[in-house]
Amino acid sequence: MQRGKGISKYAVIAVACVISMLALEATRVFAKNSGNFGGDYKILKASPTGENIALKVSLNVINNSGTDAKNVSITLASSLHPSPQPTAAWEKEETPLKAAVLHYNEHKIVNPLVGTFSIPAAEYERMNQRGSGGPNFMISYQDAAGEQHYERMDLAPAQ
Repeated sequence: MQRGKGISKYAVIAVACVISMLALEATRVFAKNSGNFGGDYKILKASPTGENIALKVSLNVINNSGTDAKNVSITLASSLHPSPQPTAAWEKEETPLKAAVLHYNEHKIVNPLVGTFSIPAAEYERMNQRGSGGPNFMISYQDAAGEQHYERMDLAPAQ
């Protein structure tokens, strides 16, 4: 075994671990995803409107946050620029889906939230690429204490 001729495998493993930890921390800082809201989504219609796509969606949302969520607004955020708040012009201009209350851990069938988002065609193409993770749905709400939250939602494509 030769010594001093290359990088040790332990150094490579240590560097890989540090990079992984930094990447996980960056994800946590940019878009908190606490697992408080899950469910599924279905794209009902995608219509081109010039450079944008009008995307009609149906969302079945399950609130696992531990409390009722009030003054709920759901938006579709860019997955190209993770941020704790909307930064792209189209994100700031879109009309969110609104709900007065999402009850905590409701174990009965509730009507889905249905709405239309206008997103750039490039964002639509990217979210439909295999392995992209799909749409990046975000939720803004007030908890029982009146504290405002903005989080990523864990929604899977409906079967």
